[in-house]
Amino acid sequence: MQAPPRGKRAPKRPSKPDVPPPSRFVPLAIGLGIGMMLLITVTALRRKPAPAPARSADPASESPQQRSERLARACEAARTMLWTGGAWGAMPLEGFTVRLWLAPSGGKMVTHPVIEAASQNNKLGADVDEKLAAVNDGSVTVVRYEPRGEVEIAFSEGYARLFFELDGRQRFLGLAERIARETSADGAALYAGCSHLDTRDVGAWFRGSDAKEAAAAMVHVMGLPGGVRTPKHVPAAKDLATIQAAMATIDDATILEIVRDDGARTVTTEGVAIMYPYSAPVRAAQSSTKIAEKAGLKR
Repeated sequence: MQAPPRGKRAPKRPSKPDVPPPSRFVPLAIGLGIGMMLLITVTALRRKPAPAPARSADPASESPQQRSERLARACEAARTMLWTGGAWGAMPLEGFTVRLWLAPSGGKMVTHPVIEAASQNNKLGADVDEKLAAVNDGSVTVVRYEPRGEVEIAFSEGYARLFFELDGRQRFLGLAERIARETSADGAALYAGCSHLDTRDVGAWFRGSDAKEAAAAMVHVMGLPGGVRTPKHVPAAKDLATIQAAMATIDDATILEIVRDDGARTVTTEGVAIMYPYSAPVRAAQSSTKIAEKAGLKR
């Protein structure tokens, strides 16, 4: 084989084409992937209809029916917590009605300036209590039951919310005591329940000239509660006179022992008052059942 002529370079052998290392393609692939994802997302958003605006939570925008349904749901939820031992105090206690019940006095229906003014104005005046009078979103109604001779004063909305505050509860107790004492009613009771249900869940105060009369007021108003699964008032007897007669079979000491065991505080001067603590809202209903059973009253 001949050597190439002197002075000339040998022809250069063809080399392999330059190929970039694989690592150079990684950023390019990531960039292309992100771009495709953005393109798909933008296209999908353009095609997707705009979401409907959320319903306003402003109570002012509710219809009367919507508001009524919301309050009913709230009260039933709170009622469930009351009867199951949950933290009911942390819930918005709405949808309740507070009632002050007054028995006749010597067989005659009682009357009082506060009752008459509330019947006409549907609210309490400043001469009754300044804080109660300051409630501007509450309503007071008076129901007279003929021929039974019983009177019931119902406090709703803002009044009921105030009842579930410690200071407000004391003001209601003071008002109830004043009216019961000044009318000489043969029994009185202060309790609360859901406005849309015939329930007697929260028993606060019961009064009479003696323990038997106070117990009769309790059993007449609270009855034999069916509990959370039976949201209905179950009367212990057809009328107040039957309950009062049944209470004569129990001595005062037994009545006071039952209610005190359930956490009630009793005042035995100028009559007998039985008061249940704010923290034990359904104890009065439990005492009512025990006393009714002791007196032989059944459902």
